[in-house]
Amino acid sequence: MKIHKLDNNGFSLIELVVVIGVLSIFSSITLSILNNFKEKAATTVVKASLVNTFKECKSSILLGKEVPTFTLDLGLNFTNGYYRFYQQYDYIPEDDGTIPPTVLGNCIGPLGPHRIGVKKVKGNNTNGELWINLESGQKIEKGGLSWN
Repeated sequence: MKIHKLDNNGFSLIELVVVIGVLSIFSSITLSILNNFKEKAATTVVKASLVNTFKECKSSILLGKEVPTFTLDLGLNFTNGYYRFYQQYDYIPEDDGTIPPTVLGNCIGPLGPHRIGVKKVKGNNTNGELWINLESGQKIEKGGLSWN
């Protein structure tokens, strides 16, 4: 009768710890790169949405619509939390101190064109802003964000 000798050919605990450590380093690098791509994609979506909104308003104004409007772009709201959407317009406060109402999606406010923009709330250049005038197309950048 022949007896087979069992060899211990498995991995040692040190080898397993080294492999897990290397894999965790690679995964952390990969996750940071993916987050960077997500942030750049959100910035691209925001810029394109703002420019498209300007074009839509400019078309409405040139066509002589009584109340020029733009379609609210969901890309401005769903940017993985990197940006918040805002709309500004010029107004004169009423006698009781209230601000005259306007409708989100209107291109023109009480005293002139709206400005729409975004403020960055996380990632690189936090608190940076991008704005566009819905009549003239004037682009405003603040806090390190750029239209380029």
